[in-house]
Amino acid sequence: MQSRGRNVIMDEAPKKKPSRGKRIRRTARTIIILCLVGIMLVSGWRVFTLLRGYWADRSVYSKIAEAAGDLETGIDFDALSKINPDVIGWLYYKDTIINYPIVQGENNEMYLSMLFDRTWGGCGTLFADCITEYPFRQFNTIVYGHHMKDGTMFACLKELRDPEYCAKNPKLKLTTPEGVFDLEIWAFLNEPADSNIYLTNITIEEEKQMYLDLIESLASYTTDVNVTTEDRLVMLSTCAYEFEDARYIIVCKMVPAE
Repeated sequence: MQSRGRNVIMDEAPKKKPSRGKRIRRTARTIIILCLVGIMLVSGWRVFTLLRGYWADRSVYSKIAEAAGDLETGIDFDALSKINPDVIGWLYYKDTIINYPIVQGENNEMYLSMLFDRTWGGCGTLFADCITEYPFRQFNTIVYGHHMKDGTMFACLKELRDPEYCAKNPKLKLTTPEGVFDLEIWAFLNEPADSNIYLTNITIEEEKQMYLDLIESLASYTTDVNVTTEDRLVMLSTCAYEFEDARYIIVCKMVPAE
């Protein structure tokens, strides 16, 4: 019996240690897996944070829209002014997400990341160029807005690249403390951020005509809206991505609402 037990022990082959190459490969695989898991966790957190930011910004503007009242009965600028005295108008584009207040700040940077209620928010607020002397009451007013990845703010303006879309959706509605206006789309441009199209406070008749001619020469297309130097223009500007620092610019004629 004892010798049999010895034979069993002697028949067992000694366990070999993994070669150094196998140990290195196994360690490398573990490190790669841990790195991938880490990347997934970080990416997931970033996506969650981004989506949470989008949701928070939308929530703020939903409450602002409630405070503004009904477009049909008129925007309550008194209520809006209590939230933010910089308010100068309200912009609405039927069948799109555009239903936002417009402000004018001390500079063109503050509202890039400040919501209408003056809290921080990545989508910012629609704002008129800070140097505009008489917003919506002079020859040309420029309004800037972000092109957000979740489709908010001015993101939907990219649809106006297509003249057929413009023909089906030819105007926006602008409400100011002075009244309600239609913004009839006249021209669509895709220009660099430093384009000389970004001019305001034009008062001389000759310069107005030169400016209208410049818009026509740069436009991807124009509509049959008739524009003269006696009219008021509203330009909506947002980021585009066809080339570096590209901008979509929609030039509208401002007329009393029908």
